[in-house]
Amino acid sequence: MGYNETMERDELFKIVEIEINSYCNLACSYCPNREYQRKEKGDMALSDYLKIIDQLVELGFKGRISHEFYGEPTLHPDYDEIIRTTKERLPQCKIELYSNATRLTKERIEGLFERGLDEILVTIHEGQEHLPIREIHQELKQDYQKRLVIRDHERIYKTNRGGCLPDVGGVKQPLLPCRIPDFLITITVEGNVLPCFEDFFQNHEMGNVFKTPLKEIWNAPEYIQLRRDLRHGLRHKYKTCENCNRIQTLEPDENYFQTSSQEK
Repeated sequence: MGYNETMERDELFKIVEIEINSYCNLACSYCPNREYQRKEKGDMALSDYLKIIDQLVELGFKGRISHEFYGEPTLHPDYDEIIRTTKERLPQCKIELYSNATRLTKERIEGLFERGLDEILVTIHEGQEHLPIREIHQELKQDYQKRLVIRDHERIYKTNRGGCLPDVGGVKQPLLPCRIPDFLITITVEGNVLPCFEDFFQNHEMGNVFKTPLKEIWNAPEYIQLRRDLRHGLRHKYKTCENCNRIQTLEPDENYFQTSSQEK
């Protein structure tokens, strides 16, 4: 289906990635954490997180929610409560955890699923092959096994993260259309809205959810223009995009947003 300006204003994003904490306990060679510090630091207060959830409830959001940007969500002191409250307020959303598994035990995995987490996607990163997550996976009941996906870092798609890691991934794609901003938003730990998870340095902040309603940010003329430009391959107009080498830029199919486990 084609897009016009009216549809752009009516079609809501389908994925929300909320950075509940800015730090990770690893610094992998294919991640900006290996040499850069995040612009924003610390934990998002639970009260602030709930303000974002309130806005999503008001918008009738039914898509996918996860809690990372470049940090490890399970390090947040209120992560378990974040999962419980999110599922309680947004029961039709699919809640995912992207994790390095360093803080995942059998008991915690079971507890997170019981609180409402729909899927865990674990990446075994370089130097972490000793983690017992594969053994834990075999000890889980069958339903939980299906909802815990484990992958080695050699098999994940790697990019230069908007140009800040020039030695990672292939060549930049200055003319390739990108649909990521059409269906996804990233909200940083301080509430700034980014159109893409590749924007580590936050070159393209579109507004702040604690100052401006999320719907107003999404429908702002400059945000609509960015989505239109990237849809037409005009990456050169945006600092992060012009150096990006990401080629996986199409919208996922509808199965991706269902609350049952879907391996991607």
